[in-house]
Amino acid sequence: MLTSDKGFTLVELLIALAIVGVVLTGIYDLLVTSSRIYLAQNAIVEMQADSRAAMDFLVRELRQSFKTPTISTTTAANDTIGFDRVEDTGYSSGGNSATTLSDIRKSWHSGDFDPSTDSSYMVRIISGTGNGQVRSINSNLSTQLTVSPGWVTTPDSTSLYVITSNKGFTRISTSDNVLRYRIGATGDRNPLAENITTHSFSQPSPNIIRITLTGQTRAPDPITKQYRTYTLTEDVTIRNM
Repeated sequence: MLTSDKGFTLVELLIALAIVGVVLTGIYDLLVTSSRIYLAQNAIVEMQADSRAAMDFLVRELRQSFKTPTISTTTAANDTIGFDRVEDTGYSSGGNSATTLSDIRKSWHSGDFDPSTDSSYMVRIISGTGNGQVRSINSNLSTQLTVSPGWVTTPDSTSLYVITSNKGFTRISTSDNVLRYRIGATGDRNPLAENITTHSFSQPSPNIIRITLTGQTRAPDPITKQYRTYTLTEDVTIRNM
């Protein structure tokens, strides 16, 4: 049986190598594109999750606002809101002195409402005997608050009270893209969420707070070279008007 002893010519080898190179280049480009799409999608998912978490926290806190909050401007229009958050409420059980308020149905931890350098708690009588009085809480036991100054009209078992603390949301720079949370009237403005490019507050009606915020990806989209953004708007009904 006769067989050919001919091999591939140089031209044939070069053509084959060129074809293989084109195929490998196509596969590489496909892998790079797929990787970029994956990274872009992950960045978008992360941005949306972070923005939603920030919005959910804003909604939970502002829903507990007592009466009307204060909206102001720090670095951009209406980017700051201060409010008294309701921490607890109930009826006094009576037996109060000129500087105490008792509620035997509670089981507070001693010191829960002690003032600090930056924050303090207030107790307000909102109906019943002593209605309208507002006092600072100096200390507390498991069922009793100590207040100052003393009561003008001592609350009794008809007195409905709320305990509040002052809090707020703001930003301190137009460029750091950080939403900040303040605890206490003079407390630090601690970072709450990063990559929030804008946020604002408004009140379309007395018992509604409208929140709008825009989140941004941490890095530009690897394909478009542009940042991706995500805007949310929520209306919060104030429960304690």
